[in-house]
Amino acid sequence: MDTYDDYDTYPREAFIFLIIGLCLSIIAYMIIQLNRKHAAHSENNIMTDQARRENNQHFINRLWEKREKVGNKLVVILFVVLVIIAIFDFGLATSLLQPIMFLGMVGISFVYIMKDENEDIKKEKFQPKSDKLQNFLRLIDYREHPFSLGLILFVIIVLTFLMSKEFGFVLSLETSGNPMYVMSLPSAAFILSGLIFACAFIYINQHCDFLGIRQTEQGQYKLFQIHFLEIIICGASFLIWIGVLVIDVIIG
Repeated sequence: MDTYDDYDTYPREAFIFLIIGLCLSIIAYMIIQLNRKHAAHSENNIMTDQARRENNQHFINRLWEKREKVGNKLVVILFVVLVIIAIFDFGLATSLLQPIMFLGMVGISFVYIMKDENEDIKKEKFQPKSDKLQNFLRLIDYREHPFSLGLILFVIIVLTFLMSKEFGFVLSLETSGNPMYVMSLPSAAFILSGLIFACAFIYINQHCDFLGIRQTEQGQYKLFQIHFLEIIICGASFLIWIGVLVIDVIIG
C-alpha cells in the first residue's frame, strides 16, 4: 500500500501471499476446533507445565500493572536508538517508525487480552431480549471464531488495491497535500491490522494455551471493548473505502 504508485500492476506473488494467509487462518481455526473435540492432555503433562504457565501468566499481570513505567522506558530506549540510526541513515530511521508502531499495537493488545480479568467482571453476562440481536452478537463473538469485522474489511481493502491495478484504475489515496479525509486508506488498513491481532488473541486465549499462558475463559467486558473500537475504526475505514470507490471508480 505504501508503494502503491510504484507499480503498474502488482506482482502475482501479492495475490498468492493473500490467499496463503487466508488459507492458513482457516486451517488454524479448524485445527483448534478439532483439538477442542478430540485432544486429551495427560495429567502428567498438565502437572509438568503448570508452573511454567502460572509463571508466565504472573509475568503478564505484573507487566500490565507496571505498563506506564515499562512503556515510558521503552519509548526512551527506542527514541535513543532511532536518533543514533538517524545520524548515520535518516531514511532507515524513518522507515522503522511504522514497523515499531505496529509492534507496539500488537504488544499492547497481547498484554491486555492475556492478563487476568476481574472475576466479577468476567461473570457479567449481557443477554439482549431480541433474538435478532442475540444472533448478531453470536456472529461477532470473537471468543468463538477469529474472523472479525476488522479482518474482513482489511481483506476487502487489500483486494481493492490489488484489483485496481489489475483493471487499470487509480485510487486517490489522499496521502499528502490537503487530504479529503481524516486518515488515508493505507493508514486505515494499518490501524485495522492492530485490531485484527486483538481479536485473534481473545480467541486464542479462550481456546488454548499460548506461549506458556494458560487457557482462560474470556468475559464479555474485553469483547465489548473490542466492539467499541470496531465502531470507531471499522466505521471510519469503511466510509473512507466507500468514498474512494465512489469518487475514483464510479464518478471518475
